[in-house]
Amino acid sequence: MNEEQNPMQGDAVGQRVLNPDGTTNWTVVFEDTEQGILAAVSATSSARQLRAVMENVALLLFKRKRDAGPRAEFTARIENALDSEATEGFEAVQARILGILNAEKQLRTEKAALHVKNKATTQSIEKRRSSADESAFEAFIGNPLFLGSAVAVVLGLIAVVVGLIILPADTPDGNDAATTEAARQTEQETEPSAAKAPPKVTRKTPAKERIVLKPILSDVLIDGTRRRLSIIPLIEIGEKDKIGKICSLSPWIIEGVLLHMGAATKAGRNADNAMIASVAAKVNADINNRPGGTKIKGLTLADIRQLPKNVVSAANRGCGRVQIEGLP
Repeated sequence: MNEEQNPMQGDAVGQRVLNPDGTTNWTVVFEDTEQGILAAVSATSSARQLRAVMENVALLLFKRKRDAGPRAEFTARIENALDSEATEGFEAVQARILGILNAEKQLRTEKAALHVKNKATTQSIEKRRSSADESAFEAFIGNPLFLGSAVAVVLGLIAVVVGLIILPADTPDGNDAATTEAARQTEQETEPSAAKAPPKVTRKTPAKERIVLKPILSDVLIDGTRRRLSIIPLIEIGEKDKIGKICSLSPWIIEGVLLHMGAATKAGRNADNAMIASVAAKVNADINNRPGGTKIKGLTLADIRQLPKNVVSAANRGCGRVQIEGLP
């Protein structure tokens, strides 16, 4: 290919495709095999081509007026990667930029899903507000779908009231005495025996506080087979650390995890605990080596399947604090 030619130039790169809900289908924009951004980057064979493609990509992804700042930051990261071609080689630079783009794709997909969720919540609130003038009784009785249920509920309440008021008066005294005696015997049987030994106290590993980020989906090797694995970053925090600054590191952490995971997978390494720990150490070092950037005390990457439900829920909500046991 001629140096002056760019694979998938101009508007053909990553054409926007909308979902039925009106949001951009970022999976198609990035992953389409003919016009997707990742395909365009993968098709380049020189730094000159790659730079030209990424100029188009930056304009596509950050096309609004208020995107000037994010576009400049994105471009600076791309230029920083391209500047290292002389020392790292073209293939390493290309892989690094693919990692940046995969991280961008994941962030945009998550934002689109959050937008749809928030929109649905807002519509639900507005719907409830619009019916606020109608009393609860009117709304319940006036709805034909609930009429049968309402009748059943009322009949059930009547039966309970009749049972409470009438039946005790018709019950013979002998039955009351028998019932009382049976209840007394039951209480005696259920009382704990004084001879029983006290329960053993199990000592748990002290819980440690971490900042948890959204899961990162990465293609890895598991027992030699390529699969997708969700990794959750857990960041150790110090007394003076500010959670806002730690959360702002999310794009760099996602980029680093995808980059180093991809390199290890390409080298044929399985995604075992040792490999994941190695990636965490490299990402931790990359973050702390950024000049003038926020530093982190420690980073752990955990397989989503090995974490408690409360930690996974917090991760899916976004950056936040969690208490988790069993960490070093």
